[in-house]
Amino acid sequence: MQFEVAKQSLLKAISNVSGAVERKNTIPVLQNIKIEAQKTQEGDKVILSATDMDILVTATFEADIKKSGVTTVPAQMFFDIVRKIPEGAIMISQESPTILQIKSGKSKYSLPCIDATEFPNLSEGELGEEITIKSEDLMRMIEKTRFAISSDETRYYLNGLYLHAIKQGTNFSLRTVATDGHRLALSFADIDLKTPFGVILPKKSVAEIRKIIEATKEVRFAISRVKIKVVAGQATIISKLIDGEFPDYDKVVPKNNSLVASINKKTFFDCVDRVSTVATDKHRLVKMILENGKLSLQVSTNDGSFAYEELDVNYSGDRIETGFNSRYLLDIIGQIDNDELLMRFKDGSSPALIEAKNMSSVFVIMPVRI
Repeated sequence: MQFEVAKQSLLKAISNVSGAVERKNTIPVLQNIKIEAQKTQEGDKVILSATDMDILVTATFEADIKKSGVTTVPAQMFFDIVRKIPEGAIMISQESPTILQIKSGKSKYSLPCIDATEFPNLSEGELGEEITIKSEDLMRMIEKTRFAISSDETRYYLNGLYLHAIKQGTNFSLRTVATDGHRLALSFADIDLKTPFGVILPKKSVAEIRKIIEATKEVRFAISRVKIKVVAGQATIISKLIDGEFPDYDKVVPKNNSLVASINKKTFFDCVDRVSTVATDKHRLVKMILENGKLSLQVSTNDGSFAYEELDVNYSGDRIETGFNSRYLLDIIGQIDNDELLMRFKDGSSPALIEAKNMSSVFVIMPVRI
């Protein structure tokens, strides 16, 4: 194998696939990236692949191939060398079955190889309908929801992002949903689809999908009962799905929270951030009292620490006294794009709904007993 390529093309491809590498795995080849140089009728191309047996990421780029071939090299070392080499052309060549050489200008490096026949094949299997969505829509949906993915392994079905397509009238809506039982994040976009579905994407796969779609205009994906295939530009991800049933989240989203406060997002965030400085209990509790156009925030601890903030809000409903985990509240406020957010209540002991105009995302936060 021998090919020449611009540093940036190679570096981008390595960066796209390296997240799938399992660095702690006891199987040596899983710590490697597979490099496959192909001369085809459509032109010369190089395919990089990495897998941890649950997710496979591939990235393709054009190169001047002198000789076809395939091998695997240590991922982290390969990435670090290419990243640190000066800008310009890089020559990759396999000098022997066990050594890969990297040359650029007066720089020369040799890396050990593992035969590509040991690299596992994560086949995509039989997939369903191919779906296309704008990259910016999917990126927004992932960003607005993945912070709420649970890390509690006893409820493994919450350890991922729920990708749910439902029919609404004559159109379909694609939703991303995440919850850890204390908060819920839901984001949505219209989509052209024929058949509804619901699958749970593992947290690691969500991160890798988010990475590869950033520089593309549209994303294509297809699912089966056990896998998803995502194609964005020259990168492809095949991932196993979480085998479980996601809860009926629609029942959690409040429908009749009629007490609505309009709050300045930045002021609210800053006030919660300040009072939470003294919160030391496991719930990081901040008490909220809403009445007569003002919102007061209080934190008090057993050792005598106390914090109080007050801000003006647009609210004229009944008095509400409630409490929330300040970290969860800050996470949600931080997702709001607008200057003003709407916080909807039923009463002080029921879940609150947080949203903003024209955001295509809603958030639910459970109260903490005060």
